[in-house]
Amino acid sequence: MRSGKRWAAGLFTAVLLLPVPTMAIQAKIAKAAAHETIRQQEGAVGIINHQTQERREYAAFARSIRAEFRRSGNFAKASAERYLRNLLLEMRSHWRAETRTSVASPFSFPDL
Repeated sequence: MRSGKRWAAGLFTAVLLLPVPTMAIQAKIAKAAAHETIRQQEGAVGIINHQTQERREYAAFARSIRAEFRRSGNFAKASAERYLRNLLLEMRSHWRAETRTSVASPFSFPDL
């Protein structure tokens, strides 16, 4: 009976070791991307509303970073401010592309 348990455990382990089909991975990625995409907004007013929402998200993100480094030394605070400035420059570049193409696309803030 002991060998039967080993055989069943080996069979279960073998199933876990099989590679995940490529189509399943692609379907999972497509499903996740569908949740991240925003509703395409029409015209200049939609782009402005979208950019205003991203600006609010940036302000909240910057507030949390500044709060985290508030009691740190001058070097850490300067580094945080430099990071936020570079992120804002990247976001403005993203906004220029959105305005030029009239297509709103999500800006992904880095996970810290």
